Amino acid sequence: MSAITRNKQIPSITLKTELIGKITGRKIDANALIDSGAEGIIINSQFAQRNQLTLLPIKNPFPVRNVDGSENTMGWVREYTIQNLRIYSRDNKAYHEEQAEFYVTDIGDHDIILGTDWLEEHNPDIDWSDSRVDMTRCPETCITAKPPVLHLKTKTLKPIVINPRTHHKEYQGDVVEFPFDLSTEIQKKRQSLPKMITGGIRSQNDGSRT
Repeated sequence: MSAITRNKQIPSITLKTELIGKITGRKIDANALIDSGAEGIIINSQFAQRNQLTLLPIKNPFPVRNVDGSENTMGWVREYTIQNLRIYSRDNKAYHEEQAEFYVTDIGDHDIILGTDWLEEHNPDIDWSDSRVDMTRCPETCITAKPPVLHLKTKTLKPIVINPRTHHKEYQGDVVEFPFDLSTEIQKKRQSLPKMITGGIRSQNDGSRT
């Protein structure tokens, strides 16, 4: 399996998905990252444990490897789980559903990663600039109405660029907001200092050094 070593500046698309229990029908919300730099379908080990998914042992465990073939720090893949994966269109009028085998390992902040195996099997139409994914060529094994299922629900995060010169303005995102002009407040503080303190500092600096 290839590693998931992605540059945060590279555009990525995260689908809003559901895992459907085969027996109970329980629905679990999950974010699935489309990643052409990874192989297979991968699920986060902590996410699987937190949601009490049934995990099955792999007969021949294998390590997660980097592109150059070296072993990745994410460790070995020793378990897998079988789940139904459902992805709705943005208007909720249609959905794509399939039964998938997920490798279980540590994948950081992601719930699910859909790698090259998934991309090759479904061959979706992807518009990276518009963050749009259309399922138009699903295989017969998918549990869904006949394709196409257009404009799948996505959760795409774009990098926020902050201009430090306008930091006092309101921004959306993880940015500290200043409801006042910081430079004006500093000037007010300076003007309010007693003159005797300023004079005292000058007299000390004017003294002779030893």
